[in-house]
Amino acid sequence: MEIEKITSKDINEMDYNQLIGLIKETNRPPGGRKTVFEIINRACIDRESNVLEIGTSTGFTAIELSKLVKCKITSIDINEMSLKEAQDRSLQEGFNNIKFIKADVNNLPFKDSEFDLVIVGNVLSLMSNKEKAFGECRRVCKRTGFIAAVPMFYIEKPSDELVKNVSRAIQVNITPLYKKDWDDFFKIPDLEVYWAEKYKFDYADDKIIKGFVEDILDREHLKKLEKDTFETLKRKYTDYMFLFRDNLSKMGFCIILLSNKMIWEDPELYTSFKSD
Repeated sequence: MEIEKITSKDINEMDYNQLIGLIKETNRPPGGRKTVFEIINRACIDRESNVLEIGTSTGFTAIELSKLVKCKITSIDINEMSLKEAQDRSLQEGFNNIKFIKADVNNLPFKDSEFDLVIVGNVLSLMSNKEKAFGECRRVCKRTGFIAAVPMFYIEKPSDELVKNVSRAIQVNITPLYKKDWDDFFKIPDLEVYWAEKYKFDYADDKIIKGFVEDILDREHLKKLEKDTFETLKRKYTDYMFLFRDNLSKMGFCIILLSNKMIWEDPELYTSFKSD
C-alpha cells in the first residue's frame, strides 16, 4: 500500500510487527549489537561459513553480522514490508552476501544440515509450537554447527493485564516463561549448552521513551501521511513503547549457544565456575 493512502483506520488495525515495517524501526535482538558480536565470536564464524537467521525483521542482525564477517547469510521473515526494508538497508550498506527470503520457521525451505550457524534469537518465545520450530532449526543445522538462541524470560511475575496487553500488541498469545522453563526446554539428550550468559533489561524512563518516539517518527517518508493518520500512528506507537518498557523492566534474556553432543564423549565430571 502507498504510504499516502494509509488511513487512521489502517494504523489502528496494525499490530506492532506491521508498524515496524511502516516506520522502518531498527528491530534488534535482545542485547542488540553486543549479542550479535558475542554469537559470532563464540561460534567462530568466518568468511566460509553459511549462516541462517530466523526472524530478521528489518535486517539488523544480518547486516551487523555481515559487517563483522562477510560470510554467506540467509535471513528469513514472514513480514514482506520488513523484508523489503531489510533488503534496502543491506544494499545501502553495500552488502551483496545476504539473501532475504519470506519463509516460516515451522517449515524451512532448506536442505538438512545446510548451515554452520542458525540464529533463532527470541523467535522461539513467540512460537505456539516451540518444539516444531526448534526441530526445524536443528534439522537445517550441520551436526558440527551451532544454534544461537536469545530467549527472553520473566524475572518478576507480570500481571495478567500486562500479559494480555503485550499479547494483543504482538498478536501472539503469551504464556509467561521463566529461565527455568528455557533450561528445561533445551534439556535434550543429544544437545548441550556450549556457552550461555544471562542479562537483565535496563529501565528506560519516560523522557527517554518520548525522545526516542520523536526521533523515530521524524522520518521523511512518514511526512507523507495525512495529519490525522500521523497523529494516530504517534499515539499508537508511543503506547507500544511504554507498554514494552513496562514489560521488559520485569524481564531478562540469555544468549545461548547450543551444539550437538559428540557421540563418543563421556559426561564431564570435574566442572568449574567463573570466580571473582
